[in-house]
Amino acid sequence: MKSIFLTFFVIFILCFSLITVGCITTPKPEKETAPQWVNSIPHDEKCFYAVGISGPTRNIKDAWNQAIIRARAELGKTIITHITSHDLIISTTRGEYSAQLIEALSDTELNFTEVIERWYDRNGIYGLPGYYYALVRLEKKRAEMLLRSLK
Repeated sequence: MKSIFLTFFVIFILCFSLITVGCITTPKPEKETAPQWVNSIPHDEKCFYAVGISGPTRNIKDAWNQAIIRARAELGKTIITHITSHDLIISTTRGEYSAQLIEALSDTELNFTEVIERWYDRNGIYGLPGYYYALVRLEKKRAEMLLRSLK
């Protein structure tokens, strides 16, 4: 009887000490920070980049899709701004350059865009809590092909 009691006592002490040690040595949660691209959109010679944002929705998939769609819309604006700032002239058969360009960029939903990264701001580190962020890019060669197709 003493040996059974002693066995249970030893097992109890071992379990209690393991639980206590496990609780004490749990790592602190990582400090969450916003990705660099949320604050500063990347720039390089090969691609155009844009960020889209979506607020909380009932369906998480809808929120991510909305952020991506908004990023693609921003990408279209970036391309138009790039063309305007570089005084690039594209002559079209109808002569309605800006209307055709905007229509082409929105109708095709900027095919060949690539979602590079997504980030969910659970705690409101960058903005309001529960917002979704998506970073998309489009190769400048693809954008040029799209613009040439307007002729």
